Parts: sequence; structure tokens; C-alpha cells
Amino acid sequence: MSYTRGCNRLSKLGNGGWTGRIGALALALALAGGCKRSELSGAEQSAPLVLEVAPGDLDAEVFVDGNYVGQVKVLQEPETGPLLLAPGIHRIEVRKPGRFPVQVTATVKKDRNGPVVIRAELLEDPS
Repeated sequence: MSYTRGCNRLSKLGNGGWTGRIGALALALALAGGCKRSELSGAEQSAPLVLEVAPGDLDAEVFVDGNYVGQVKVLQEPETGPLLLAPGIHRIEVRKPGRFPVQVTATVKKDRNGPVVIRAELLEDPS
């Protein structure tokens, strides 16, 4: 898997932070790649994904490499976020009904120290 969450966040998510089976599946997919940043070598540091959207779009859904990872507001909460992207090329999509989706390709370099910041302006679909 190309992204992960910290192990210290699992217990908080497992106690009702996610609702429904889709949330549980997304959590399982996110954790499949590993838990601890310390397990990564110094040359392969994960980069946190930072999503910037308008306040009315916090309920937009986020997909990384085609996999649903949660709503923007959940990924911004200290208890559940941020999502960590492993080194490599990632396709990030932010979707909300009635809005045009935003799709961004981001490259995380092995020696990257900072976050991947995505500014998603979800424009209204007039149709």
C-alpha cells in the first residue's frame, strides 16, 4: 500500500470514529502498508497529505490511488489524520456530489521532509 496512518490512532478510530463498513474497509486499506514512521529508513520518509478546501466542502470524499480514504474533515482531525504518503507517484482525487472533482498527481520523493499540500477548489457543476 502506498499510504498509512500512525498506530497510535488505531484505537481512537476503532471506537466509533468511523461509521459503517466502508469506513472500516478504508481504515484497513490505510493500515495495510505499515504503522510506524520509525520503521521507515531515513531515506524513505512518508509525507503527510494536507488538504485545503472551502469550509462548505469539508464533507468531500478523498481517494488516493483509486482507494477511498475518508472525508476531508476526518483527515484533518488530529485523532485521525493526517494520511501519510509513501515515496512515489500518487493520484489524489477530491469528490463531492454536485461539484466538479479535483484530481492531482503528486510525487513524494524519498528524501522529502515536508507535507504534500493539495488546494482543492470544488467548483459547482451547473448541470
